Amino acid sequence: MQGKISDFSIPDIFQLIASQGKSGSLNICGEDRETVFLFAEGLIVDVRPDRRDPAGMLGAMLVDAGLLTRGELRRILAGQERGGKKLGEFLVEKRVISAETLARYLTLQIKESLFETLRLKEGEYRFEGFAVRPPSWMKVPVRADVLMMEGMQFLDEYPIYREKFPPGDFRVGRTRGEKVDPAALSAEERKVWKATEFSTEPQRIFRKACMTWFEGVKALWLLVDRGFVEISVAEERPEDPERAVREEFVRRRKVGYLRAATWLVAAAVTAVWAYTILLSSAATNAFAIWVRFF
Repeated sequence: MQGKISDFSIPDIFQLIASQGKSGSLNICGEDRETVFLFAEGLIVDVRPDRRDPAGMLGAMLVDAGLLTRGELRRILAGQERGGKKLGEFLVEKRVISAETLARYLTLQIKESLFETLRLKEGEYRFEGFAVRPPSWMKVPVRADVLMMEGMQFLDEYPIYREKFPPGDFRVGRTRGEKVDPAALSAEERKVWKATEFSTEPQRIFRKACMTWFEGVKALWLLVDRGFVEISVAEERPEDPERAVREEFVRRRKVGYLRAATWLVAAAVTAVWAYTILLSSAATNAFAIWVRFF
C-alpha cells in the first residue's frame, strides 16, 4: 500500500491500518522529513523519527528533561559499550533511567512524531506488512484511533493557544508572591507548574513534564490565565564558544582536505607530464644519442 498524502490523508491511512489490525511499518515522507511508524495488530508500538531532526531523538529528549547530560550522551553514543543495544535499553540496563521512565518518553516520542506528521500537506506514504514484535518497554501499545483524535485536536487548537504567546522564543517564570495550591490545578497544569522549577525554557519544561509541545502550551496558558506564571521574550543567546570551536575545526579539516586534493592533482599532472615528455620516442632517441656520445 503506497501513494500520495494529497490523495489519501494521514488520518485515513492510520484509521485503515488500525481497523484492519495490520502489522508492519508505515513510512511517511514529506518536507524533507521521513518518519517510520511500526504497527502490531493495528496498534502503534514504536517510531523511528527523522534523524535530520535531532531534537526528536530520545537522547535529546532525555537531555532536555534533565535525565541525562550532553556530555554523558556524547560519551554513550561515541563509545562501544552499548554492544549494539538501543540507547533506551542501554540506559535502563545501566540504571540511568527506569523502565517506566523509558516507556513514558518513548510514548511521548510517538505522539510528537505523529503530531509533526499531521502537519504535512504534501508527501508520500508506503506501508509494508510484516510481523512486528512489540518492544519490551511497550507495556500498553498506543491506539492509533485515540492518538489520531488527539492529533486532530492539536491541529484545531494549537494555533489558538500559540498566538497567546510571543512569536519566536520566550521564557517562563513563576509569578512572585503568588501562592498556588497544586491540588486546585488539573493534572496537566500540575505537571507544568512543577517543571517551572526546573527551567525557564518552555521546551525543557514540557520535556520535564513529559508532555508534547501542544499539551504543554495549552496547560501553560491556563497557568498564565490564572496569574501563576509570567511570560517574557527570550534574550538573544550569546554565541556558543564550543560551537565556534567545532565550526573552526570543521573549516580547518575541509581546508586540509582541499590542500591534500590539490597536491594529489598536482602529482598526477606531473606524472602524466613525465610520462608524456620524458618517455616519448623523441626523448628516448635523444637519451640514446647522449649515452653513445659519452
